[in-house]
Amino acid sequence: MIYTDEIINNPVKLSHYLIENRVENNIRACDMTAGNGKDSKFILDKKNPKILYAFDIQKLSQERCQKLIGQRENFKFILDDHKNIEKYIGEKIDLFIYNLGFLPKGDKSITTNYKSVIKSLESALNLLNEKGLILITFYPGHEAGKNEALYVGDFLKNLDQKKFQLIKYDFFNQINTPPFLISIRKV
Repeated sequence: MIYTDEIINNPVKLSHYLIENRVENNIRACDMTAGNGKDSKFILDKKNPKILYAFDIQKLSQERCQKLIGQRENFKFILDDHKNIEKYIGEKIDLFIYNLGFLPKGDKSITTNYKSVIKSLESALNLLNEKGLILITFYPGHEAGKNEALYVGDFLKNLDQKKFQLIKYDFFNQINTPPFLISIRKV
């Protein structure tokens, strides 16, 4: 059993908790930063989506996802930048998840960047179903992550509150710029 304190102390665990408890089964989902495939596997195992698209720009990510997830009819890995989502997806999506930064145990010089994230979010917001959810984990402890927190944060602050409900889960009193989670619900 996971205790609430464990969930609250980790934005990735918190995002999984929100998915497990606030998202229906048989959804259409998109992992915008596939990485090692852990978010994708969690969604596949817990929510049995009709389809889960997963984006990443690194071949190493594709290999790791394949090893972790295997072949599944409802899983489609797309080796491309998530800013190009509209080239691949034309249907409404119920859940988007982003885990920004760099590939764990990979090349730390290859990171997500705020321009690409904002471009992909513009598309994701248009593709998001009513009552759909977007979860974004930020890591502002490195330079690219600091820029993402700043510029993506500014973009999100300007979303129409009548259309989107945003909640920021932040470790307000911790030092060393801890990671944080933002959830976006289409209302």
